[in-house]
Amino acid sequence: MFACSRLDLNPQLGEHANGPVLLGRSREIEAIDRLLLDARSGQGRSLLLSGEPGIGKTALLGVARERAGAALVIEDVGIEAEANLPFAALGTITRPLLPHLRALPERQASAVEVALAIGPGAPPPADRLAVCAGVLGLLRAAAADGPLLVLIDDAHWLDTPSAECLGYAARRLGGSRVALLAATRTGIPIPPLDGRLSDERHVTGLGNQDARALLAATAGELAPTTTTTLLDAAAGNPLALLELPSLLSDEQRAGIVPFEPAPAPGGALWDAFERQVAGLGAEAGQAMLVAAASLDRALGPVVAACRDLDIDLAALEHAEASGLLALGDDRLGFSHPLLRAVVYEGATGSDRRRAHAALAPHADADAAAWHLAAASLGPDAAVADSLEAAGHRAAARGAHSAAADAHERAARLSDDDGARSRRLFAAGLAAAMGGAYARGAALLEPVAEIDDPTMRAGIRHLLGMVTLTGGIRGAIENHDLLTEEAERTAQLDPAMAAALHADAGVTACVGGDCRRALAAAERAIEILPRDAPPAARCQAHSMLGMGLALAGRAAEARPALDEAGRLLAGVEPLSPAAQSIAFALHARVCTGQEPLLCEEVAGLADAARDAGTDGLLPYYQLVAADGAYRLGDWASAAAAADEAVAIADDTSQRGPLSIALVVRARVHAARGEETEARAAVERGIALAEPPGYGSTPIWGHAALGFLELGLGHTDAAIEQLEEAQRLAEAAGLEDPVIVPWVSDLAEALVQAGEPVRAHEVSEQLAARAERSGAPLALALAARCRGLTANGEFEQPFTAALELHERCASPFERARTLLSFGSRLHRARRRVEARERLREALATFDELGAAPWTRHARAELRAAGGIRRAAPSDPDELTAQELRVALAVGRGASNREVAAELFLSPKTIEFHLGRVYRKLGIHSRSELAVLVTAGSVGRSV
Repeated sequence: MFACSRLDLNPQLGEHANGPVLLGRSREIEAIDRLLLDARSGQGRSLLLSGEPGIGKTALLGVARERAGAALVIEDVGIEAEANLPFAALGTITRPLLPHLRALPERQASAVEVALAIGPGAPPPADRLAVCAGVLGLLRAAAADGPLLVLIDDAHWLDTPSAECLGYAARRLGGSRVALLAATRTGIPIPPLDGRLSDERHVTGLGNQDARALLAATAGELAPTTTTTLLDAAAGNPLALLELPSLLSDEQRAGIVPFEPAPAPGGALWDAFERQVAGLGAEAGQAMLVAAASLDRALGPVVAACRDLDIDLAALEHAEASGLLALGDDRLGFSHPLLRAVVYEGATGSDRRRAHAALAPHADADAAAWHLAAASLGPDAAVADSLEAAGHRAAARGAHSAAADAHERAARLSDDDGARSRRLFAAGLAAAMGGAYARGAALLEPVAEIDDPTMRAGIRHLLGMVTLTGGIRGAIENHDLLTEEAERTAQLDPAMAAALHADAGVTACVGGDCRRALAAAERAIEILPRDAPPAARCQAHSMLGMGLALAGRAAEARPALDEAGRLLAGVEPLSPAAQSIAFALHARVCTGQEPLLCEEVAGLADAARDAGTDGLLPYYQLVAADGAYRLGDWASAAAAADEAVAIADDTSQRGPLSIALVVRARVHAARGEETEARAAVERGIALAEPPGYGSTPIWGHAALGFLELGLGHTDAAIEQLEEAQRLAEAAGLEDPVIVPWVSDLAEALVQAGEPVRAHEVSEQLAARAERSGAPLALALAARCRGLTANGEFEQPFTAALELHERCASPFERARTLLSFGSRLHRARRRVEARERLREALATFDELGAAPWTRHARAELRAAGGIRRAAPSDPDELTAQELRVALAVGRGASNREVAAELFLSPKTIEFHLGRVYRKLGIHSRSELAVLVTAGSVGRSV
């Protein structure tokens, strides 16, 4: 870091054991001390300081540096000119950490090398998530031997890819010895960091007493009137209080000549910097302008540009001697970020263009393109071409926001309407691929009505999907717009029209209108040319499969989905088409093809990660989560859903976020995580309402009904499931599997003692299952017939179990066993009942289906299959519960047990609660008595 301590640090009021104390900053310093203490104790986290320029944020970073003790300190300052250079800040921050690259997984290390352009040869596209994970890994590795403090000043000028990586790391510092402290200017948002840091403190101006004390300590003797004028002008801004007195003449100090203050602290500070620069002379001012125009902190290009402009290099040394510049062997820096802005913005436009033109020949290709753009007067085709190329290179590195910036600037420099539209389309696509859907829509809207019909169709197509995913425009409105554009394009380009109709089907699905979805898919197939590109054919066939499946025609859907699967290999996995195809392939859960579905979306997700294309991952991962849940891999399902939610949340993708939340809610519900399930559904439905995502509430109410059923809240379950039924019927959803509410409602009605209604629902399910032909649908229908049968029930349950053998649905099979066992028990066939119930219990226990485990265990106990355990007779403890019980009984804390068993403290708390219930005890002391007596862990 290059900084002048005279400008960075306010004077000390006194000394503290941990370092300097600043006037009026006790609350902020307490927060910094807690941050450092937490890092030293392995509870790493982050803190953001925000405030106006000169308010003392940099000084507080200096306090943190002084109090860091033996901690390794890494520092960086965001620079406005570098905001368009992908990973510029990350290069500075990670430079001291690069020796730890070998400690990272190969994929992460390679991604970091590609992002920082330090690997040999032409790099492949960077995996942005791997870059983020790699940066986090570097921080953790560096902190393995001692605390690490990362200081970032003027974070609002960080380039977006670097800020995204730091935001990712900041949310995941727990359990490490890393502290991250950043400072940002109020009023300039940092989307990748906003809300990502653990804590934020707004730094305000000093109170009058502290401001007066600071002025008295630093300004020397001043007349009372001058002091009052300075205090009024500074308005508590510490940097203004430090700098303004240095500009006073002796007469002004004495109060003889009045001092005219600026109207605002920023104005006074700006004036102070301008006067300091002017005092260096014209040539030094020109040299500082070249330095301010530089897009990185490399000294070489600045020196070379000064030579080309006939600026004496002594001017740079003069600025260094004045304390305004800091020069290193190969780097330079300004004493304060605001000074750089004052120098650059204070120059005339012609002088700025002259500086950029001089820097361009000495910069790398990307920086040169931006310098040439800044030096241009009006459109320039050659410069636009070079900037467009820079945009493509940024996209290849996974820096989609930087790519969007480059393409947008290239469009502004284009004098040809076609080139301008093409570049705005590229900018909108890059923004969307990076998850910036609102920006993508804003870039596409101005060219959505261009005359070229083919380009217009492509732009409106992308615009429709961008506004759908971002929740910017209503789902059904998007369906109508895409349908209109498809019909307008049908004669000119039937392949494109077919793709438009297919995506109109996607929007109808999201909007909760299955009838429109099928109609759109059928129209896509009708006009699809035989020689259409694989992507268009795959879109049309996958959407036809989805439309047929939702209509309850799974047997007809399967060939269409299989044809789409065959064509998938010819689809560019990073294209918007792949996102729509993955959405439609979700219909494989209706046809019992979940393993194939998981394989297909895993391939698409891997390609997206390799390219750092976050915009596609949420769709892929929410589909993967639902597939894994149905296959009984609930850990993978939860992880995939969590990733989908996190990325969609970070990138404001309201569409996939709302669906991912309700998919995650079903996993929570199955595990009995009531609070988490309710919160996920509530948020998912709230997100879905404004843009009319009509499918989300069907999923949400079905998930809540399933939760209530598992918890034994029968009336509440019926209420939620009947709402799902009402919404499904309005949507035209006939498939009984993709949103499994029908079988749950039949079971809830049986438990509520409403056999007539239960029988009606069961018959409805049976009719749909017969029409579907899917093994799982038929198995669920057979189970419900067994549940609602007045007399002979064994045959339906037996048939259901035989059907379960044809589909991978362990949880639903266990539910059938539980229902079968319960009916056998009530028929006084207890031996046969216990056999079914034990098998169900084993599956529920293995899956972690806590509510259903309780149901099965209670039923088995009632059937005489489990002896009631005495308080000291823990025959029901699982192996994991036994390990927890023994460790806690020996006196270990939950955190210590978590570390020993590689679990979270929350998981230990959950297991401990189950131990208490099974042993009939209520405290750790009672458990300690049992463990000491040898009663826990002894077979009975």
